[in-house]
Amino acid sequence: MNALTEIEIRLCKTWDECLQCEQLQVRVWNMPDYRDVVPASFLVTAIKNGGILAGAFQGDEMVGFAFGVLGWHYTGATRRLKHLSHMLGVLPHVREKNVGANLKWKQRAAALEQGLDLMTWTYDPLQSVNARLNLMRLGAIARYYIRDAYGEMTDALNAGIASDRFQVEWLLQNERVTARASGYSPAPNYVNAVDVYEVAWTAQGFPKIAGERDMDAQFARVEIPSDLNALKANDIALAAEWRARTRETFERAFARGLAATDVVREHDASGHTRVFYVLNRVDF
Repeated sequence: MNALTEIEIRLCKTWDECLQCEQLQVRVWNMPDYRDVVPASFLVTAIKNGGILAGAFQGDEMVGFAFGVLGWHYTGATRRLKHLSHMLGVLPHVREKNVGANLKWKQRAAALEQGLDLMTWTYDPLQSVNARLNLMRLGAIARYYIRDAYGEMTDALNAGIASDRFQVEWLLQNERVTARASGYSPAPNYVNAVDVYEVAWTAQGFPKIAGERDMDAQFARVEIPSDLNALKANDIALAAEWRARTRETFERAFARGLAATDVVREHDASGHTRVFYVLNRVDF
């Protein structure tokens, strides 16, 4: 029996499905108001005009969704049409059922049917679970950093630190992606990669940047907190420091032509869980 036996992933087409998606956004992000909610009126208009809304359903209840619209990548003569994925949300009780990844694969299939070969979206680079999903399981890459992408956010997940984001590129027919679509996920190679940060540990067991090494121009690893949400709840000032330091590091790396391609999760000799981005050069 596979993990999605009790959950159906399908493209949404009706007003009721769009209304459920509007309500689900409030639940997933614990939004104190509707300021950041994409309303059902826009959702239903978008899906009639090239937008894609994929929903995950347990019976008649929507428990997850992925939504996006058509957009342009780059400008001028180099621009290309893409699917711009705006939101992916899944309720906590089904997150272990591979719902997020399967919503993205449904979104990919719909975009391919439209003749598209590129999808982009943003995510918080300090959210390690999202990093592993996007880069490792889906095969996307990140080489664009956006400072304060959404201004000051008020929902429970994002409030408290600047809303910096990676923009990822999902090259829908690239071998990185097609391999993962077929179930093959190669282990990342990070032998000889330079660890950019020297990390110490607080009394509460959270990582703190204690030093920084010169970044190799070809191959590096950048550590991030393994659990940003727990860190924010314990020490918001330290979380903000991680945001400021990694902002500078990633911007410098991307300016040198590096991209975040993989994520490594390790346990050190003291039992600390450690998460690293692997940065290297890509030829696409």
